[in-house]
Order: sequence, then C-alpha cells, then structure tokens
Amino acid sequence: MQRRQLTRLVLALGAALLGTAPALAQPAYPAKPITIVVPFVPGGPVDVMARTLGDALSKSLNVAVVVDNRAGAGGNVGSQYVVRAPADGYTLLMATGSILSINEALYPKLAFNPAKDFAPVSLVGDMPLIFTVNTSVPAKSVAELVAQAKAKPDSLLLSSPGNGTTPHLATELLKREAGVTLVHVPYKGGAESATAILSNQVTGGIESPPAVLPHIRAGKMRALAIAGPERLDSLPDVPTTTEAGLPGLQIVSWFGLVAPAGTPAAIINKLNQETVAALKTDEVKARFDRLSIRPMGSTPAALATLAQQDRVKWGQIVKASGVRLD
Repeated sequence: MQRRQLTRLVLALGAALLGTAPALAQPAYPAKPITIVVPFVPGGPVDVMARTLGDALSKSLNVAVVVDNRAGAGGNVGSQYVVRAPADGYTLLMATGSILSINEALYPKLAFNPAKDFAPVSLVGDMPLIFTVNTSVPAKSVAELVAQAKAKPDSLLLSSPGNGTTPHLATELLKREAGVTLVHVPYKGGAESATAILSNQVTGGIESPPAVLPHIRAGKMRALAIAGPERLDSLPDVPTTTEAGLPGLQIVSWFGLVAPAGTPAAIINKLNQETVAALKTDEVKARFDRLSIRPMGSTPAALATLAQQDRVKWGQIVKASGVRLD
C-alpha cells in the first residue's frame, strides 16, 4: 500500500512539474525583433516617426525594431494586417488619428473596429497642419485664395496624402468654413502630395509639416496659414488660420502606437514605459523638432480617451460633409 501511495505521489509531482515547464520556459519580452507597421508609403511623417521611435526602442529593448510599410485605403490595409497579427507584442501599428477616430465614419465596410480591435500603448506626437500653395499661385493669403475660389468655383485643387486622412478631412472642413467649392486630389502619401504641389499639378494642400517644411524653407512652396492654435517657431511669420479669418479651421494631427487587442497587459506596460522614455530623449526630440512634431508620450488610457473624443468630433464633420469611401 505504501509503495503504491509513494508511486502516485511521485507521478503527481512529475505531472505538476511538467505542467509548469512551459510557463518556466517562456522567454522574457522582447525575445525577438519587433515590427512597427506604417500604413502609408515611406517618407511621410508617420514613417519618419516610426523609424525614429524604432531606433530608440531598439537600443532600450536590445532587439531589432523594423518598420514595415503597408500602404492603402487611407491606412486601413496596414491597420487590418496588425489587427490580424498575434497579440504578442511583436507586431505594432503606428496609427494616425484618422485611423483610430475617423475611418469608421468614412468607410461603411471597414473590416475592423478601431475602438475594440486595438490595445493603446501611447500617444507618440502631434502637430498642426500647414495650408500651403505652389509659388505660381497669385494669392498671398488665405483671404485672397478664398476670394479666388468664390470667383471661380472648383478652381482650387487641393491635394492630400490619401482619402480619409486628416488633411483630406481638413479640406472638407475648409469647404464648410470658407463656403467654397474645390476639388480634392488624393495621393498615396505625404511625399507624393507635396510633389504634386511643387510640380503645379494642384493649387496646394493642407499638409503636415514634415511633408512641406523643407520646400517652404527652400522657397519652393508658400505657406498661407498654420491650422493650429499657435504659430510655429519654425515659421514665425506665417499666421494661424484664426488670424487669417478661419477660426474653425484648426487641425492638429496626432499619432499613437497601438498593438492588437488582447496583447497582455504586462507587454503593453513595458512598451508604454519604453516609448514614453524614448520620446524624452534628446535624439528623438531633436529629430521630431526639425519636423515640427511635438513628442507626446501618454498613458494607454489617455490615448484611448483622445481617440474617443475625436471619434465624436470627426464623426459629425464626416456626416455633415457627406463623404463616404468604399
């Protein structure tokens, strides 16, 4: 009897130890390269931020952090790829405010739910948009350009980095605030949109600073107004849209790092801590500053709150504009 009981005890202990073996074998996160998906083409502000942050995270986490550009459908292609990825912290998304707050109102057939299918990590940065025109345009101010648009309806062609992006919605907001009709011309990213302005394919655009600042500084593009609450230090002579007579045209783009929903809280917390720390480094701040991007580390909850607030705001604007995308 004693021998049988001893055998059972040994077997039970062996089973218990085997049951804990997988847990004990789990490597500490991160144990392999991390991918940050950028849902737009290379060269735009989202790409620049992802690569800058990725470089910093690779140093602090001691693993490679690579950027994977998966452009299409206003950021939805890359976003859907991340939603379907394993929730293990190794596939992240550098998301825009448009992806997290606007696209569900724009795309009736959106294949994912921005509010439910992502786990927020941290706000990464924000920046006001810049209203620019090519240098062949006679208008030297927003008022002059609006007057031209009213005199010749649909004569303004304004580019954007793509349908559903914040610059696109800024264009729709301009139509409402200025009472003009114009033509929106979408491209496949900020770099292509800026090139269209430079080459006189379009009149101008309400663009992100990284896409247009180098051209403005070089005298190849004219800035008419800053679509934000304050003037930019890099363009102190350019008025805000409020100063230019369009107080309702204030557009601040923001960007956040998110993971697939269901990613363990411990991994989210680790990524949050490292991201917030990286955004405080001199190297990251200096590179962001050159592009007029303000580093904005936050808690996951703060990013979720911002996304929800903008979801309400932009949902109303999209509904009023009547814009729908397939």
